[in-house]
Amino acid sequence: LVETHPGLVDDCNVRVFTGDDALADEIDDQYLIDINKMFPAEQAEALKAAIGKTSWQAIHIPTIVVRSCDGGTTSRWSAMQLCMTFIDAYNMCAGEAAVADLAYAAKHAAVLQMSEMLPARRARGPNNPGGLSFGFLADMVQTSRVAAADPVKVSLNVVAAGAALYDQIWLGSYMSGRWLGVHPRTPPAAYT
Repeated sequence: LVETHPGLVDDCNVRVFTGDDALADEIDDQYLIDINKMFPAEQAEALKAAIGKTSWQAIHIPTIVVRSCDGGTTSRWSAMQLCMTFIDAYNMCAGEAAVADLAYAAKHAAVLQMSEMLPARRARGPNNPGGLSFGFLADMVQTSRVAAADPVKVSLNVVAAGAALYDQIWLGSYMSGRWLGVHPRTPPAAYT
């Protein structure tokens, strides 16, 4: 097997979230994304109602993996880790038929990608920055959690993040294959 220096992969983790407060109380705090603490009460209740009694994992794979592969690697990495967890927990052999069933189930589980697949002429695989919807980006920025009374600030922060992600990272790097740093047009585009 290939060995990797632990320092290269120390940014990976898995956290769990659920809409069930009783289940959330049973999960160790270091592994829990506490919806009640992360969102204003109104948003937290809406999220918990939508999630219900299910539990979900938020997986952050090592940055080096995403940089050397592509966005689609995230779901494959997750499937591999799920299988390895079951193999270890139940002392299974890697060649057992049940492992194949686990692998199939993990690869086809209810995976939520952060972005959609792009049209074929622009496609680089799923879960890449160009397919991230502006609505998802607005939710990720989360300025509304701390400045809900200031819609202008909320909007400007979302637009600024969008200018950096779509213009600089996606168009400037992924599409043209170059990285020139922050272009002088980005701040004016974001704040005008």
